[in-house]
Amino acid sequence: MTHHIRVDWAQDPVSLHAESVDLLNQLFAILREQHGLKKRSIPMPDHENGGFVAFLYAPIDPRVLAAAIEEVA
Repeated sequence: MTHHIRVDWAQDPVSLHAESVDLLNQLFAILREQHGLKKRSIPMPDHENGGFVAFLYAPIDPRVLAAAIEEVA
């Protein structure tokens, strides 16, 4: 089964959307361990779109984020 994480670059801060908390937590673990990213929100229910949403509070290279998402998905 393919998991999908959607990134909304237009939002400030950048938001990440997924169908499960576990998917976002796996992504954040990779970003923390491999890239030292610590500034982020906890995943919370996305009342507008369903699933869950979390926010990045630090700048991140889109290529780094895309590679981390590929590892999780």
